[in-house]
Amino acid sequence: MIMKDRIIWIDLAKGFCILLVVLSHVADYIYIDVPFSEQMSSFRMPLYFVLSGMFFKQYDGFVGFFKRKANKLLVPFLFFLITTSVIPYAIVNQENSLNLFFTEENGPVYNFAIWFLLCLFEINILFYAIQILSFKLTTEYRFTFVLVVSVLLGCFGIFLGVNDCRLPFYIGTAFTAMPFFAFGWWLRNNTSFLSSPVSPVLDVSIIVFCSLIVYFCADRVIYSSNIIPINSFALVHLCGIAGTMMVLIIAKFLKTLPLVSFWGRYSIIILCTHQIVIIIVQHFIKSVFVGSLLFLMLFLLTVIICHILILFMKRFMPHVTAQKDLIRI
Repeated sequence: MIMKDRIIWIDLAKGFCILLVVLSHVADYIYIDVPFSEQMSSFRMPLYFVLSGMFFKQYDGFVGFFKRKANKLLVPFLFFLITTSVIPYAIVNQENSLNLFFTEENGPVYNFAIWFLLCLFEINILFYAIQILSFKLTTEYRFTFVLVVSVLLGCFGIFLGVNDCRLPFYIGTAFTAMPFFAFGWWLRNNTSFLSSPVSPVLDVSIIVFCSLIVYFCADRVIYSSNIIPINSFALVHLCGIAGTMMVLIIAKFLKTLPLVSFWGRYSIIILCTHQIVIIIVQHFIKSVFVGSLLFLMLFLLTVIICHILILFMKRFMPHVTAQKDLIRI
């Protein structure tokens, strides 16, 4: 299902992905265990990386590529870093008056969720460099070279994570996630997955098979900090790709769900705002609701407020939310 060159079910997949992100962060803030949280953590962020890799383009040289990725990733990252992290943090440090931005365990809170934008920008730059290197080879070896180098970088990222080696600016995570990005790029350019019709028997079989892999093999992975479980490090990429394929096929089968697809289309706005919304909403409702009811109300209110923020920001703040270009191309 394609509309004006836009693959509609991709928005649905992105919608599922951002809802899983919000669900996870709501659970983290109120310290509640969500069923299958380990399984979801194994493919939640890989799904985003795969989707991003699907639409990788080199454009018209590195300068044009850099400007486009800066508009889509760096500009929103810097804008939300300043407005939702730096400024509140400075105010809290100056006057201990905004208790809203404090947690007893961690001190001042900032909008940590935007880490993904910087990490994805780095992945795009790395992948661009791999592509340029591949042009030194004959055509028949280029795809193989790109995939092999991406997997090697992924293994290096896993090695860093398992050995607790933390690189600045999420570079370790960028290495770990490179195979996911490359898989998305390969899926679009070397297969007919995006355009082929749904095959109920085959697709259901793949969903069941991938579900079993994720259920039995997945372990908790914290991609933001590149924390990799030692006991199952060899299965990180397998589980990430299996879970991703499961969600992609479900989205392809359903094609669209009005609200979820809308949230997926503007998922960058939800990504950049939901954590602050959770902090604020929790501050006001934690004395009214408890336990599972608190979790449900916090999740629903966060999604509703983020929906309103989408309507506002895409109209009045399009240049800092990746809807329009701030840097002229």
